[in-house]
Amino acid sequence: MLRNALLLVGLLAAASSQAQTVGAQSTSEQAAFGIELIVRTGENFRRVQDVQTFVEQAAKNGVQTISLLVKQDEDGAVASGRVFYRSRIAPAVRGYEQFDVLQAMLDAAHARQIRVRAWMPQFHDQVAAKAHPAWQMMSAKDGKVRPFTGSKQKEFFVDPLNPEVQAYELSLIEEVVQKYPIDGLMLDWIRFDDYNMDLGDATRAKYQALHGIDPLTLDFSKPGAALDRWNNFRTDGLAGYVRRVRSDVPANIEIGVYILPPEFVEVGQDAAKFNASVNALSPMCYFLDWGFPVDWFWSSCLASTATVAGQAEIAPAVDANLSDAQYAAMLTHMRSDFPQIKTIAWFQHEAWTPALLARVAQRSRR
Repeated sequence: MLRNALLLVGLLAAASSQAQTVGAQSTSEQAAFGIELIVRTGENFRRVQDVQTFVEQAAKNGVQTISLLVKQDEDGAVASGRVFYRSRIAPAVRGYEQFDVLQAMLDAAHARQIRVRAWMPQFHDQVAAKAHPAWQMMSAKDGKVRPFTGSKQKEFFVDPLNPEVQAYELSLIEEVVQKYPIDGLMLDWIRFDDYNMDLGDATRAKYQALHGIDPLTLDFSKPGAALDRWNNFRTDGLAGYVRRVRSDVPANIEIGVYILPPEFVEVGQDAAKFNASVNALSPMCYFLDWGFPVDWFWSSCLASTATVAGQAEIAPAVDANLSDAQYAAMLTHMRSDFPQIKTIAWFQHEAWTPALLARVAQRSRR
């Protein structure tokens, strides 16, 4: 009897130990974040072999999703609005006329069960602005209307509320969706740059018809009901565009949006008005870019995004080159304060290297 009792105690102890081990493994697995890479095309791929090598490294490091830039976002050596795929609508980036990067990425990534999202900036578009000067985003300064050409450097925007602009940008989305078996679509640059835009003729006339006031007469530096009404008009217009994209894109293709932190209300981007039309929101929580301390990442960027996300998933966009101490604090607060966050979208402006991919994988699993 005693021997059997001792045996039973031993078995129970072993079972308890095994359960604790399984529980610890389960907790560890739950604590690991999914890995999404935000990948700039021009900085990474010049030939098919570059794509294949990158995907091999991504698979080795457990990457689940690649968000590939297929329409140039920035203005510089490459004009915003040029594309990295075979388009009948927009011109290709110079040097990529015969290199369909999107197709090469889909071939390589899908062979390794990695999802591919087409990252498509919208209203930051030099190609469209130069082809159609009437589409340019117009801003007010000293009571006069002029094209907005950037606040710190030369940039080209088009009016997000212009129906012709929306139709053009939507035609590019439809082209990609129809020609390529993408898994998702990531929208970007769905915003203004400040309160004092867009003040093009058509937008001014529409606002005046709705509210009986020419928006050019507003004091854009003065908070109050008048400025709120103007901003609501703009956020409604942008939200309507996102809903239009959702209605035009097949339901099996997920839609996400890279958003500025919600505290930047002056850009006219209110995710609470379009969260039901998207699967994911990726707030760009680049605290160093904004000159904020690391705790802004969780106390403001994530906290404010959580209030507007609704049922949409939150996948914060994070700089891949921060310090270990910064990541440790960020990941700790994500796990404790925002358990709904399951994926981190890692951004690297330059080329992704094997060493950086390995570090991202390690940090995602801490």
